[in-house]
Amino acid sequence: MDGPKLILVSAMLLCGSAVCGGQQNQQQKFPLRQGEWEISIPLGGSPVVLQVCLNDELWTKALTQNPSCSIQDLTVTASAVTYSVDCPSPTVEMKGKVQMTFDGKEHMVAKSNVQISRGGQVSTTTQTIDYRWKAAACNPNDLNLQNTKR
Repeated sequence: MDGPKLILVSAMLLCGSAVCGGQQNQQQKFPLRQGEWEISIPLGGSPVVLQVCLNDELWTKALTQNPSCSIQDLTVTASAVTYSVDCPSPTVEMKGKVQMTFDGKEHMVAKSNVQISRGGQVSTTTQTIDYRWKAAACNPNDLNLQNTKR
């Protein structure tokens, strides 16, 4: 996977898995079923599958504490989350829109349409990440729980 796609997936995992920050929290509670979620990211020939814990605390933390990207136009409803994202870095800049659609309390899909600028070259990429609830209890090895231990 090349650098910009890795940055995009990372931003969607950090931002999309619990929505990212930079603005005031518009919703204090995670709107879906809390617990362990499986994320499927189509990359190349086979999907990458990761486990993340999503609950009220992690949702709120993600809404307010992600210095990597700035978020504008954050809208949270009972059926979706939408926002614009800007992730600048010295070598790559990403700007675009993300929409997470809730299909019941145990499934959601995040879709992004992002412009990636690197070395004067601009490309547009679309990414879809599928989220499925798996269990009420989170595994301590879930991706976002590992990140909070640092």
